[in-house]
Amino acid sequence: MNFDKLSDIKIEVENSSQETGNLPGVIAEIKFALEQLLETKKTHCIDLLAMPWSPGEEQKLEKYLGQGEVRVELNALGKSTFIESHYSGVWLVSHYDENGETIGKLIEINYLPDMIFSQTEDIRDSLKRLQSIKLNEQ
Repeated sequence: MNFDKLSDIKIEVENSSQETGNLPGVIAEIKFALEQLLETKKTHCIDLLAMPWSPGEEQKLEKYLGQGEVRVELNALGKSTFIESHYSGVWLVSHYDENGETIGKLIEINYLPDMIFSQTEDIRDSLKRLQSIKLNEQ
């Protein structure tokens, strides 16, 4: 075949409404993880970037989970957001690089995502810094 110009190339767009079927499985996993959190305090994490999604399917999951009352933004080597879903204990977590590109997208089943908790070493360092402050007494 010889094509003289780009418009000579026939292009067909296939619109597949075929869903992966991951949505019901993820919802079932969340339900089970919430039961485990309540019964054993065991936390759970689902990596949404590690599974295939058909167009719009991941957005359906986010719409189904909704947004609750808490949203936390962390800025450390890029932005991270922690959004409580409409279901307490189910958190939508996104991590971005310095350019704003998504590098992690998770669902965490936990009372509070671990990254939000202050680390013991950071608390020790804060105490040392506060103890070193000399306030002028008047």
